[in-house]
Amino acid sequence: MDSNKITPVSNDFDFSRVPSWYVLCTNNDCPLKDNCLRHLAGKNAPDNMETATCIMPKTLKNGNCRWFDKITIEVWAAGFTHLYDKVMKKDYTTMRKTITKYLHGCRLYYEYMRGDRALSPEDQQWIRDYVKSFGYDWEVEFDRYFEDYAYHHKELLPG
Repeated sequence: MDSNKITPVSNDFDFSRVPSWYVLCTNNDCPLKDNCLRHLAGKNAPDNMETATCIMPKTLKNGNCRWFDKITIEVWAAGFTHLYDKVMKKDYTTMRKTITKYLHGCRLYYEYMRGDRALSPEDQQWIRDYVKSFGYDWEVEFDRYFEDYAYHHKELLPG
C-alpha cells in the first residue's frame, strides 16, 4: 500500500462516524481527557443530541479510568473490486465462499466489496493472509484507504 494513497483523518471530528454502541465521556475535569477518544467523541456530540450512554464522573479513581480509550488512528480499506483479477479459476469459488463467510454472509460481503463498509486493519490482514495461503505472491490491494479513529468496544467487568 502506497502511503500517498491514504486519505488522512480530518482535523474536524466527524461525530457521524462514532459507532452507536460507543460509550461517551463528558467529564471535563478528567486528567486523561486530552488522550481519550471517548472524551473527544463526547465533546463533539451534536448540539441536538439529547441522550447518550455516558461514563459517570465518579468512575475516575486515583487518576485512572477503566473506560479510558486512547486515541488511536488506523488505516482502513474500502472495496476490493479487483481482488479476484489474478486468481486462477480453480481457486475462485473456494476463495469467494470463504471470504463471504468471514465477512458474515452475502449481503455484508457485497457491502465490503463495493466499499460501502470499511475493512479494519485486522480484516485486511486476514484477507491478505488467506490469499497468500493459496500460494499467490502478489500483494492484495484494496480500492481505497483512509485513516480513521479506532473505536474500541471493551468488555468490561464490574470493579
